[in-house]
Amino acid sequence: MKKAAYTLLVLFLVLACKEQSSQTKEENDVFTETASYLGAIEEQGFSGSVLVDYKGEVFQSAYGMSDRNNEVANTVNTVFDIGSIAKQFTAAGILKLEMMGKLSVDDLISDYFNDVPEDKQGITLHHMLTHSAGFPGGIGDDYEAITESDFVDRAFEIKLLTPPGEQYHYSNVGYSLLAIIIEKVSGVSYEAFLSEHLFAPSGMRETGYTKPDWSTNNIAIGYDGDSAWGRPNEKPWSPDGPYLHLKGNGGILSTVGDMHRWHNALKGNEVLNGAAKEKYYGTHIAENEEGSSHYGYGWAIYPTPRDTQLITHNGGNGIFFADFLRYLSEDLTIIMLSNKANRYTEGVAWRLAGLMLVDDYAPSMPNDAENMAADAEIPDDHVIYVVETIRDGNPEVWQPFIEEHGSLDFQGM
Repeated sequence: MKKAAYTLLVLFLVLACKEQSSQTKEENDVFTETASYLGAIEEQGFSGSVLVDYKGEVFQSAYGMSDRNNEVANTVNTVFDIGSIAKQFTAAGILKLEMMGKLSVDDLISDYFNDVPEDKQGITLHHMLTHSAGFPGGIGDDYEAITESDFVDRAFEIKLLTPPGEQYHYSNVGYSLLAIIIEKVSGVSYEAFLSEHLFAPSGMRETGYTKPDWSTNNIAIGYDGDSAWGRPNEKPWSPDGPYLHLKGNGGILSTVGDMHRWHNALKGNEVLNGAAKEKYYGTHIAENEEGSSHYGYGWAIYPTPRDTQLITHNGGNGIFFADFLRYLSEDLTIIMLSNKANRYTEGVAWRLAGLMLVDDYAPSMPNDAENMAADAEIPDDHVIYVVETIRDGNPEVWQPFIEEHGSLDFQGM
């Protein structure tokens, strides 16, 4: 699965973290602006569900159509593909097994698989959790039918990009191998383990691959521009969910409400205890040479100029796009799930962060409906506004980060 690049999104991090804009806004005023902004972009093609939790007050609403042909509108209960956000569930599953005394993140891959090639014998679970095992991004199409043995053979045959632990390389392969390890250690399917130990304790009844009792009409149809791509669970899947090119690294289906329940569960210690969450949110490996962003276990971790952190992840396959922003110290969480991915939609959650945290911030709008197209160029005024904003920031912190991640093109990750 392709993880949608942060493209211009990282630039909106600067807006959301502008040092002189730390004054508290009134929640009602912010949510009025939020509703107005989202209603305006819906008129130009935005389609999805949004939930914003700011200081304990929750705004949630839905926009666009889940099924255009049958005129079914998206609702806050509509089910979407959350893409690579699923990695945080795989990581939490591994940490849960460690809490249960059944494994350690320092275990070697050879503890769980036979005939591991010499160049891969030093790979640990930690390396796969942090994308530092050296595996490439993928080794096959999301919907290719493949057996476990064939997937493992292919993963072991592929040449590593760098030796284990040496460098960050975003890899779906490692997370699929982690899903296999969860099954080997727990003795149940990947989804069954997550359902029992993560989803159920969190009150999440509409998250998973096949176990939730969804009405077909409640799962959004994905759209590629004006063309219907279909529902994710109607693509080629095995009886217990996606094949291994997707299982464990993406493709989980959920709602904004369930993702909010997950966020709330993580604030407590029932699902993951304090020691586990230290690893979960740890800044384990730099995502770039400057070290301006780091990867935890299934999360990307960014510093802000206010000495706080943004803990986040996004995901998408070019059809569905999802974003999950958690400013824990500032009590702000933004969840956006969409069934119509495009350049503008990838920035929606970050513009909402700007509305919450930046005084007098006015989010840029699409110039017209064409800017909601999948290949639309990002309006120049976004870039101009960001450039003006960062003049007051610390260039030693932000300039390398923007240069590394601020491309207007997709970066394969």
